[in-house]
Amino acid sequence: MEKCGNNFIAGEWGHHDLHSLANVNPATGDVIGYFPATTKEEVNSAVDSANEAFKEWGDPSRWSWVKRAEVIDDLVQLIKSEIENIARLITLESGKHINEAVADVVEGIHMLQYCASRGRHPIGYKISSEIPEKDAETHLSPRGVCTVITPWNFPFAIPTWLIGPALVSGCPVIFKPSEETPFSGQVLVELFDRAARKHNVPKGVLNLVHGRGDVGEYLVRHEGTVGQLFTGSYAVGSKVKQIAASHHEKFSVCEMGGKNSLIVLKDANMELAVRAAVFSAFKTTHQRCVSADLIIVEESVEPEFTKQFLEMTARVKFGNPFDPDVFAGPLINERAMNKHLSNGSEILSEAEALKLGYAHRVGFFAEPNVFRMKYRPNTFTLRQEFFTPNVVIIPVKDFEEALFVANDTEYGLSMALITEDYRKMREFKIRGKAGLKYVNLPSIGAEVHLPFGGMRRSGTGMPSAAWLFNYLSHESAFTINYGTDIKMAQGLSAKI
Repeated sequence: MEKCGNNFIAGEWGHHDLHSLANVNPATGDVIGYFPATTKEEVNSAVDSANEAFKEWGDPSRWSWVKRAEVIDDLVQLIKSEIENIARLITLESGKHINEAVADVVEGIHMLQYCASRGRHPIGYKISSEIPEKDAETHLSPRGVCTVITPWNFPFAIPTWLIGPALVSGCPVIFKPSEETPFSGQVLVELFDRAARKHNVPKGVLNLVHGRGDVGEYLVRHEGTVGQLFTGSYAVGSKVKQIAASHHEKFSVCEMGGKNSLIVLKDANMELAVRAAVFSAFKTTHQRCVSADLIIVEESVEPEFTKQFLEMTARVKFGNPFDPDVFAGPLINERAMNKHLSNGSEILSEAEALKLGYAHRVGFFAEPNVFRMKYRPNTFTLRQEFFTPNVVIIPVKDFEEALFVANDTEYGLSMALITEDYRKMREFKIRGKAGLKYVNLPSIGAEVHLPFGGMRRSGTGMPSAAWLFNYLSHESAFTINYGTDIKMAQGLSAKI
């Protein structure tokens, strides 16, 4: 039975109409269901309802941090009861392996658990004043209505990274999930609606609008939205940043992909290095923003590493994402398949092919391509984010060259180092230009209570997940004088 997608605006579910878009299973090509192409009038209604809800939801005398967090805690309990159903839906829509889909839901649970806990954290600081008769403190107030625009590759977890902190901070949300995975986003809102009704949450605190990129752009430009919380490509994210920067009140928190590396040094545990490299390069069919495009290996161990890496890659199975013996599923759509083929051709013009995998358009399944090349700056291979299962092994003479190559990119999201040398671990921590750094681990595997965000093209310098709380409130100074006279700091005279 085909699914029916609906918008959720001002606490009410809309109805499926003729302005609909098809949602397709990337593994089979079958239509899963249809969802609406939201009109500007509907977006306006969502923004209006969010701003109206902000008057109550953002007022700490009516909804304290603790009270808002209790709604999220109840949402967590509802999600826990639906893990398997949500995971199956994620796999149908995105093609992610069912094990990854379950992990996607669990990550969402972990994020919302953290958000619920923040309701009982300090919401300001008491600070000593220069003047004994004065008390000084800071006060947090929510910044306003936020848009949340998320990608298809983590269709449940990433929305929780952004929606959870916004709601607990007192900021209503208009959520636009990816058009590739609308139902994975919708199920989160459906469960929130159930929790919200129990607590009599104001209508409009969380709105859902479906559609393509034009809906997202209209939301970002809308005068009624303040925070622009985005995860996706650099091309779109840079546009979001520009729009926000041109407005006196808007701000943007964007995560926009990476050109990620895994470094293998000569003292590395070879079995661990190979497993970490395969995981970094091919999990989720290389469709993670933290997937490793480059494997940088010291020359003295590169031949042995490459031999073992190719052997393990040959054993990795790509296929039916519900098959427990499969490592990863299909690419998301035809555009991704075309990009995979184009990437392979571009890399092949610059590098030596070690393994060329098959690719076919029935289900968008593709096996990985593996290449090798010496470092050459300003090449396609070293500059462009792949986001498809292509990986390039780069031999280097030592750690210094390895770190130079890893840093020689306009991005700065994730990198990993495989070594037993604790001094090089510290150098890597200090000098690696990435928001996420791992040692003796793959380049993937973030945890929600840590900052998630990149440098340079990869982000706005304002990480999401747990760290997003830092940017969703105005932190204002509040000072009160208990004395009967005016006394100024810095010795300033108060005489008139």
